[in-house]
Amino acid sequence: MSAKQDWPLISVYMPTYNRVQMAIRAIDSVLAQDYPHFELLVVDDASKDDTWVTLTNKYGNDDRVRFFRQSEGKGACAARNLAIFNAKGEFVTGIDDDDEFLPHRLSSLYRAYDAQYSCVSSGYIWDYGSVQKTLFAKDEMVTLSSLLDLHTLSNQALVTRDRMLQLQGFDENLAAFQDYDMWVRVVAQFGPARRISDASYKVNVGHELGRITNSPKRLDAHKQFVAKHRALMSERNLQNQMFYRLMMEKQPLGLLELLRQCRFGLQKLKWRYYLKQKMARLSSLRIRVFSKGLAGLFKK
Repeated sequence: MSAKQDWPLISVYMPTYNRVQMAIRAIDSVLAQDYPHFELLVVDDASKDDTWVTLTNKYGNDDRVRFFRQSEGKGACAARNLAIFNAKGEFVTGIDDDDEFLPHRLSSLYRAYDAQYSCVSSGYIWDYGSVQKTLFAKDEMVTLSSLLDLHTLSNQALVTRDRMLQLQGFDENLAAFQDYDMWVRVVAQFGPARRISDASYKVNVGHELGRITNSPKRLDAHKQFVAKHRALMSERNLQNQMFYRLMMEKQPLGLLELLRQCRFGLQKLKWRYYLKQKMARLSSLRIRVFSKGLAGLFKK
């Protein structure tokens, strides 16, 4: 690559809380970028373990990394907003503390950036532990209508810092769907987004496979998200949001309702959910294989 000063500064924000070893993996993946001009802003959301001491001792002499600490837990959105407010870059993007960048992450996003798009995202890798899946690995212009059907921009995107500041950053009042809400507002304000097929972001979910995804907190947040953006939604969008809620609640889906739902698009997603219900046992075995490999089938 050419000299550092020939590339705009990209600020990467990363909230962290009580996951120091995962945070180290995430930070190392950012520091390994082939893009020559970036900074990483790590915000410790009042961790109760040794996260702050460990990270500042390990990376304190690296001038690419800046540390901030919230004196009381305010959540990931507040941490992201603190980093964005203090960022020095023309562009910002993020990483969660349990995820990883591939080495070309920043360079691929920057090369794909075009001011005619509101932001740029990419396909991503869903890592279950022993098995990986690549999702949304297709070049696409993502319109507001398609985004309100289904969140297809992933949880991270490259966007100018100025645009994030104009929208006042992430909504700290949402308990979930904060990234989805952010990109809906970006696209609504600044136009369609671009998603590139190059999957350069790894979402590590192996440690989360047992978590409850239909918690009341998450369901309430989805209700809040829909209410917040209802004025932007067509009937198709609303029906697809209600189908997403049905999936979160793991409600049964009959054939007639499936056929009705398919009128509003996302047919592959809806058929997969229908068939998954019919083959619940096989689906459970599939998740165990993804998490622990074939050996996991023979362990209690």
